[in-house]
Amino acid sequence: MASSSIQKISLSQNIWNMVLDETNKHLYIEIRNEDDQNMQVIQIDLESMTKNLLSSTFDWWNKLVGAEDGFLYVVTYHDKQNPANHSFTQVHASDLTRQEVQELPNWHEKSIHPFVYESDTEYHKTVSDFLSLEQPLSCEYLEWNDKIIISYYVRSENVFDRYLLLLKDGNKEWKVCQDQGMKGFAPGAFFVFENQLIFIQDRNEVCVYTG
Repeated sequence: MASSSIQKISLSQNIWNMVLDETNKHLYIEIRNEDDQNMQVIQIDLESMTKNLLSSTFDWWNKLVGAEDGFLYVVTYHDKQNPANHSFTQVHASDLTRQEVQELPNWHEKSIHPFVYESDTEYHKTVSDFLSLEQPLSCEYLEWNDKIIISYYVRSENVFDRYLLLLKDGNKEWKVCQDQGMKGFAPGAFFVFENQLIFIQDRNEVCVYTG
């Protein structure tokens, strides 16, 4: 059973991408509507756990690439056959004014991302032995203060289910099934920012555990 410390925000559409503004502690979620061929952005305040849909819609060929000091940074691909043909835009998160920029800021990221342990390495074997499970795919591992976080996969017929396990002082605190029916390993199962563990569950829930 998951810890009651996990807060969740459910979205009506699947999450394609997300970026974090560490200065303002805002998480920006990219969702897409394939029927209308547009992309929208939802802002989540990590302190109040409230969400806000930015009123502006973005082009299908836009993609969030970063956020800092209240600004979003978006790449626009002008030729789907040539990804090198692109431009960058700075978007103010409050009034949504836009300005084209020549290059992206040099971000100094404070968030912590897990190590990826490939399938045939000693680290992967150590985690497998600890879990007493045969792991068919790579896993992700992070030591965070007095906690250990492990993202691992279990085979389910021809697909895989991904689980997220949190240990505190060597004891199991909680485990959640993060995704079902995956075709293979996907990096980026979670990350840590300050005292929060952030991950996506079932592709449409933003989950935050405060430790």
